Amino acid sequence: MKRLVLLLTALLLLAMVTVACGGGTTETTAEPTAAAETGGEEVAPADNTAAEPTEAAPAEETSGDADCTAEDVVCVGLVTDVGEIDDKSFNQSAWEGAQQAAEALGAAKVDYIETKDAKDYGANIGLFADQGYDIIVTVGFAMGEATAEAAGTYPDIDFIGVDQFQGEAMPNLTGLIFNEDKAGYLAGVLAASLSQSGTIASVLGTDLVPPVVAFNEGYKNGALSVNPDITI
Repeated sequence: MKRLVLLLTALLLLAMVTVACGGGTTETTAEPTAAAETGGEEVAPADNTAAEPTEAAPAEETSGDADCTAEDVVCVGLVTDVGEIDDKSFNQSAWEGAQQAAEALGAAKVDYIETKDAKDYGANIGLFADQGYDIIVTVGFAMGEATAEAAGTYPDIDFIGVDQFQGEAMPNLTGLIFNEDKAGYLAGVLAASLSQSGTIASVLGTDLVPPVVAFNEGYKNGALSVNPDITI
């Protein structure tokens, strides 16, 4: 049952999550925020408006608190990369996917934790793991190492790493990988097709993140396929 839940959740997340593309803004909470619980209520959609400067989304009170340690109760937790849950980027996309997956699965609880500092990755994952959550989603390339470590520490929990590649296969860890170069290629084709000056540019995240580098290479190749003489 748990492995079936993992598979379906991974597929739904894969359908909902967009390409992760480097850094977010700093913000924060160190405690899980109950974003939604089922039991007859619809899962609350992510707020697409700008976040308050110091507070994460408030907890939604429901009738009773699910016991995530129970065998017949499915709980899903998501840990963001450094930044806010409504960053209009990969944190938000992953959270929206997790909510839809949890709703489709009839999960009893789906929560998130916003990471304030990269050194808190492991601790934030541990908050969900120690409460008996069945599925923990971590967002972003930078969380790959902490996610793999947690998967080894908690073999009974299923982990999903958004935009993460694990060199060593683990039975309870699934990495969602995207073809950033293909997305970049299409962006390059579009930019070169629209350019009237013959000069285009791109503003990207840090080149220390491989997916960002892959996107940029695709962008350049796509532009050159339209105009071999274009200036990038």
